[in-house]
This record gives sequence, structure tokens and C-alpha cells, in this order.
Amino acid sequence: MHWILQENLFKENEWANLTGTLERFGIPFSVHKVIPFIGELVPPAQPQQEKVVCFGSYSMRHTARAQRWTPGVYDLFDKDFKVQLQHWGERMLNFDSRILPFKDVPLLAEPTFLRPVDDSKYFAGKVFMPEDFNDWKHKVVDLGHDYGTSLSGETLVQICNPKTIHGEYRFWIVNGEIATRSMYKRGDKVMYASDVDERFDRFVQACVQAWQPHRAFVIDVCDTPHGLKIVEINTINAAGFYAGNVQSLVLSLEDMEGAG
Repeated sequence: MHWILQENLFKENEWANLTGTLERFGIPFSVHKVIPFIGELVPPAQPQQEKVVCFGSYSMRHTARAQRWTPGVYDLFDKDFKVQLQHWGERMLNFDSRILPFKDVPLLAEPTFLRPVDDSKYFAGKVFMPEDFNDWKHKVVDLGHDYGTSLSGETLVQICNPKTIHGEYRFWIVNGEIATRSMYKRGDKVMYASDVDERFDRFVQACVQAWQPHRAFVIDVCDTPHGLKIVEINTINAAGFYAGNVQSLVLSLEDMEGAG
């Protein structure tokens, strides 16, 4: 495949690992600026292969779709929380979430977890403090502030009580198999490590066997007092690498698309 990469998005070591792998295996790639929100590439891409894959901001999906690139972006937009819940049920950390438009979220009286129901990047899911959220909601819904993310009062969000999490782990799934994995948080502390206990592999494999939202995607899981749970899924093209094995990911995608 021809790999289209966004400049100045990846961390220095991630960039070195990604471009180093592509160069080492003779895989063509090009580097572009990406215009925010619309995903236009500067300069325009001139792919050297029939198949093209994009890695960078989620907005690149617009150009990939317009150019009819295959695979382009393994987009998960239509596989939102409601769809995930139908397939994974109580395997999901926040299976007890309420789903409602942003404008209908009541004023918070205690710390509360919120995130968009889809992989839209309208805002990052997290635990919001009441004062911060209530002020933000007022600005978006009542004052019509535009934060450049298309968030509006009609945006569907999920809301639930915060959960206790001991550690969080990212798995990259390609063609039904685990390509690589990484710890990215221990408790509240960001911590990257490639050494992940096999029980997480077994849990993720069971989830993937039950259902896959795409041929390639990222699934974040966590350890809780109630066992292992799914935190969320993300579009693989726009997900940080953490301590994952970038070479393994690149070659897994190349093998899958080559076989396809």
C-alpha cells in the first residue's frame, strides 16, 4: 500500500518507528499537512500504489472517501456506543450509560463521565467536574459557542457514574488478530509499557470473536474491581501508538490488504 502520513501529529519516537518501518520494508509513503476538520491534504497526494491507507487525524477520512481510496480509513463512525452495546453488553465498562442529546444532559451535581456515543472526536470522553461541565454546556447550548468540533446541543452523548479503573490497555486488531498491544495508564498515571498480561489477550480475543466493528480497529480495555472491561473502540488510523509494536502493526495491515 501507499501510506499517507500527517506531518507533526505523531510523537517523535512514534514517527521514527513508523517511517523507519516503511523505509526498511520498501513501503511507499508521503507526508502531508492536513487542513483541520475538512481533511484536505497539502500537497495533494499522488499515490504510488493501487491501495492507499491514511494515518493521522480523523478528518483524513473525508479526503480518503472523496478519492475513493481503499482501504483509506477504517472508519468506525457508524459503529457507535449503541451498536457496541448490542454486541458486547456488560463486557463494556459503561454499559449502564444513559444516551441523550448534549442539550438534555442535566446540570451536574457530582463528577460524571461523558463522551460522544460515536468516534466523532467532538470532545474527549472523561470525568467532568460539575462546575466545568455546567459552564461549558451553557456556552455551547445557550450561547452557541463554536469550538471548531461541530459539537452542538443535538450531539448524542453517553453519561454515567465514574468507574474505578486499575489500569488501561490498548490493543490493535487486524483481520481478527491482535497485531500489538500496550499499557497506557496505571490508575490515574499515564504509563506506557509493551509488557501486557496474557489475561488481557484472552479477554480481547473473546470480544473480537463475539463481534468486530471493522477489519482493523483499536480496542481499549481496562482492569476493574469487577473484572476486565471494554473502555472504547477507536479508528486505527487516528489512534496513538503508545508502546505498541509499530512494525508489527504495519506488517499486519500490509499482509491483510495484500491478501485482500
